[in-house]
Amino acid sequence: MTRKKIGLVIAFNLLLIIITVLWYRHTPSMPVVCEGNLTFTQQRDDNSFTFDGEILMRFHPDGTGYFTLNGNVRNIRQGWEVSRQETFNWRHMHDTLFEIAIINVERFSHDELPDGVFEKYVAGLAPGQKRLLTIERTPEEAMVIGNFYSPLLICSE
Repeated sequence: MTRKKIGLVIAFNLLLIIITVLWYRHTPSMPVVCEGNLTFTQQRDDNSFTFDGEILMRFHPDGTGYFTLNGNVRNIRQGWEVSRQETFNWRHMHDTLFEIAIINVERFSHDELPDGVFEKYVAGLAPGQKRLLTIERTPEEAMVIGNFYSPLLICSE
């Protein structure tokens, strides 16, 4: 091998190492903490449901996490305060896709929502159920947590 070829191999390897280090630094790492306000409305069979409140979502590096819901629910002309924390296990599936499996729902003392109302309109929030979420970083370093159809929370650091 000539010196020119050896120099090209060394330059290529250095370039590959630099690209790998830059990619590693840009890849979002866990833990993820996202807090935001959410207004969710669903109209089904003249049966409106609205959640208006705050969500705090936290992913721990050990594959566990939780989200806290605090706010108000309106359903069929009735209203209740909701305040609960749902713990989950998470698993990285592919690229920006994550699976969360609910393991426990803890209702705080001022949670007035009757059993089954929230779960009727928002799928995947009962113990034993799973949901798929996407977690993406924007070029401006914001974090977008959503599902296949739309973003749910947009958080900035």
